[in-house]
Amino acid sequence: MQRFPEQPLRGLTNDEVEAFRRDGVICLRQVLPARWIEAAAAAIERTKQTPSETGKVLSKPAPGYLNDIFMWLVDDGYRRFVFESPAARLAQQIMGSRTVTFFYDQVFVKEPGTDLPTPWHHDLTFWPIEGTQICSIWMPVDPVTRESSRLEYVRGSHHWKRRFKAVSPDYHPALLASHLEDPPDIDAHRADYDLVNWDMEPGDVLIFHPLTLHGSCGNSSERRRRAFATRWLGDDVIYAPAKARMPLPKGHGLVRGDKLSGRFFPQVLG
Repeated sequence: MQRFPEQPLRGLTNDEVEAFRRDGVICLRQVLPARWIEAAAAAIERTKQTPSETGKVLSKPAPGYLNDIFMWLVDDGYRRFVFESPAARLAQQIMGSRTVTFFYDQVFVKEPGTDLPTPWHHDLTFWPIEGTQICSIWMPVDPVTRESSRLEYVRGSHHWKRRFKAVSPDYHPALLASHLEDPPDIDAHRADYDLVNWDMEPGDVLIFHPLTLHGSCGNSSERRRRAFATRWLGDDVIYAPAKARMPLPKGHGLVRGDKLSGRFFPQVLG
């Protein structure tokens, strides 16, 4: 029997949808039931014990750091989250899309004392896709503060016409081999930018546009910072391979201009 995504604990208000469009990021408080936080936390622990080969490479920059992707393909806990949690419904409302296609999942862990900032970047230049109906949902499974590496955003930067190289903590050379310019040094000129951030509790989520510049500091606290991100696509998104983009799973079968679909990119709603 097919299972459909649950409803969130509350829907988005019109003001929140408008804030997302204007600012490129919103923080929603207590929209996910506790069982989905617990399920994500358990799945993250399994990934930490047995990361993928890609995850082993992405996690090399520092002890106590974990970065892994496409876990839902091998772990039923993540898979149930994709198809049954309220995340797809939040994405549908924020994107204003009839259909909601799942792109991929990603886990981030910074253990206490992990001195590894996440450099300022935006996500779309990592991805071999084009379109306007795209969002990420980032959820912590631990309380998050500035000291434990909360995310920070440049409000409204998704409206900029500039595009920046895909930089990340591992500085993967294939992603940096790009004609795009380096991201600006936000931290050296913080007063010049409209920066926003939030302390968060489990059950809260950030929803942000893939062109919104964001980053975070290292975890200087005595608390773990575990987070789970899901990426969602709407009606107008197509496959657009280009140089210096992250590879998709082998055998995806897509050609330029295709709507993302198939077993690697399932349609969850619509």
